[in-house]
This record gives sequence, C-alpha cells and structure tokens, in this order.
Amino acid sequence: MMNVKNNFLKKPIPVIFGVKSYKLNKNEKKFFQKSNPLGFILFERNCKSFNQTKLLINDLKKTTSHTYTIIMIDQEGGRVARLKKPNWDLYPPAEFFGTKAEKNLSLAKKLVLKNSMKIAKDLKRLGINMNCAPVLDVKYDFTNNVIGDRSFSSNPVIVSELGKSFCIGHKKKGIIPIIKHIPGHGSSSKDSHKTTPNVDLDLLSLNNKDFLPFKKLNKESAAMVAHIIYKKIDKTIACCSKKIIEKIIRKKIGFNGLLISDDINMKALKGSIRNKINTILQSGCEIILHCNANTKEMMDIYTSIPLIKNKTLKKLSKLIDLS
Repeated sequence: MMNVKNNFLKKPIPVIFGVKSYKLNKNEKKFFQKSNPLGFILFERNCKSFNQTKLLINDLKKTTSHTYTIIMIDQEGGRVARLKKPNWDLYPPAEFFGTKAEKNLSLAKKLVLKNSMKIAKDLKRLGINMNCAPVLDVKYDFTNNVIGDRSFSSNPVIVSELGKSFCIGHKKKGIIPIIKHIPGHGSSSKDSHKTTPNVDLDLLSLNNKDFLPFKKLNKESAAMVAHIIYKKIDKTIACCSKKIIEKIIRKKIGFNGLLISDDINMKALKGSIRNKINTILQSGCEIILHCNANTKEMMDIYTSIPLIKNKTLKKLSKLIDLS
C-alpha cells in the first residue's frame, strides 16, 4: 500500500480533464499546473501515433504536483476504441465474446482474458494506467444502441463471468479497470449522451438483472456511474442521487471503490457546470469526469470544486500502479 501523505505532495482537485489535441498548448500546460487535476482522459483526437501519444502522456504527468496521475482512456474494443489502426490493433466488441459464451462459457472466459491482456499491454506501453472498461450493462430487447454490442450479453451471469475475466486480464498487466455504467445502463432505451434516460423497472427487477454483474465485481477498484434516472427508486439522476449512491451502489451492490461520474457534458445532466459538480460530489460520487477540454468550463470547475477528500486519497493509495 502506498503512503498517502508521502505520495501526494499537494492535494489535487477530484476531476479528470480532457485535452484538446495531440500535444499540450501553452495555456493548457499553465492551467493544469495551476489547477492540479487528479488526471486526464484521452480520446482519438489525442492519439495520432505511438510516440506522439507517449510524449503527450509524459507531458501531462509533468503538469501535476502529486506523485501519480490518472491517465484514462476508453479502449473497450469494437466501436469504442480511442487507439485505432494502423498504429494499434483492432479488438472485438464485448458481444463477440458473449455469443461464444452461450456455447462454451469456459472458452469465452479464456478468450476475454487473453484479449484483455493484449489491450492492457497496449495501454501500459503508452503510460496509461486506467481503462474505462469493461461494460457490465446487461442487454434487453429495448436497450439503446449506445450500449448495443458493447454489452457482453442479455444474461447477467455471462456478463458477470466475462467482466471478471476482463478485469483479471487488465490487472495482470498493471492496468486498473473501471467497471461501468453502475448500477446499469442496459435497461435504458435512451442514449444518455443526448437526453436523460428514465428507467421504469422496479427495484426487484433491477436487482435480479442489472445490478447482478456489479455485485459480482463489487471488489473492483473503480466504477463509472450511469447518467440515468431509476424512477422507482429516486427521481434524481444516478450520479447526483445520494439515495442511489448510498443505498443502491454502496449498500445493496456493496461497491466501496472509487466512484467516477460519466462525462458531465452529456445531455442527460442539466444545469450549470458548477451546479453539476456540486450535486455530484454531494451525492457521494467522488471524481468528476469532464471530457471536452473547454477552457472556460475547466476554469469554472477549478474555481468552484473542493480539494479531493482524504477518504478518496486512501482509496487511490490502494490502486495497482499509478506511477
């Protein structure tokens, strides 16, 4: 276990910022040095080649004044992959393995493990230390295509087993998996990037299907919270709901790791930037994700967000390797 006091020279703010392009501009560098964010998330707009991406990551790590910095990416496989050909390999979507699991679960688990280790190896070589995967959302007939083939299966047992194999593969290579979208996005027929999804299922139905994979993987280090309203539980969007965070995610699901919001610029969330971050942090969600690299919005976050809590630092100290 890392010593929190010695490994954080200066407390960061609990936010993961996006970056505009392939390299840091002067204003970004100056802002990140001043704001000292917990970390950064990379997109295709940041990853042109191996050497360029590695240099960008090294430069990002130099801007913070705490000993280790989160470098995050969405590299699930299939259509959600920020590292593209010809510089990186193309990996299958989750559904590919789920289909195989219907015939031979043991074989599918081995294939997922191998696939996960290959993805993790790509990330490790670059200096990335956290991946926003696997997707543990369970499919329904009406699941929106924003999830679609990103889900392993409509069978929560298959999702749980393959999700576990994916996490094991990443951790073997020193990459921290972020399970998502807790407590479950599969029961939504809407895309939370475009609008606020409302799920009408009751607690018993959700508990038997959507929550199950997250329960089975509740010892993982980090999870991303869905931008969804579960109407039968609370009228507030999940990442802003103290009831969802405390009673469902923490108590019923039993997840005690880091909770990271999905991107706060998704249209599921309403209101000002300051209102969003205040309600998210007050709900018990611990880290804000802001992806679009908008300078004004990042400044709004910096001027209104509190420093990271000691409780969150203790969780970070237990992660595999953020150095």
